[in-house]
Amino acid sequence: MPEFLEFRQRGTAYVLRDLPERPGLEVLVMLHRDRPEAGVQVPGGGARPGETPGETAMREAVEETGVRGLVFGEVLGSKLMAVPDWRDYDYQVSTYSWMVTEDPRDAWDHTVVETGDEDDGIRMRCEFRPVEASGIDWGLDFLLGLAIPRFEARRGAGLGVPA
Repeated sequence: MPEFLEFRQRGTAYVLRDLPERPGLEVLVMLHRDRPEAGVQVPGGGARPGETPGETAMREAVEETGVRGLVFGEVLGSKLMAVPDWRDYDYQVSTYSWMVTEDPRDAWDHTVVETGDEDDGIRMRCEFRPVEASGIDWGLDFLLGLAIPRFEARRGAGLGVPA
């Protein structure tokens, strides 16, 4: 009989934009202002009860960056990690989604407001960077290369991706 494992579900967001006045596709990255050793990351965090991974990614993107006007693209895939002695669970499943925005800001500072989790008060520096020069650390760019052609295909077909 197979054993079901207890795990933490995490949603990760690739927030993309392609503004007419700027050449090339950009991705939203964040830098922890108080923890520079955390490197360059993309929004993401733990799912709440009853939340889908896509809903988690959307919520975390807004909570952690304050980005405006998100339109959900799709779930791209997941990665299973063993994380013994790190959290309440020995495993974490990170599910990656892409979404799009027309937020015109290039860079801004954001403080996570009261969300009821360990992110309260965290200060972030948020920046849109060209995808090819994003500098995303920790392997969080795992499925970014898959998001790009899917974004382009949806935009080309006029399926809810801002032009």
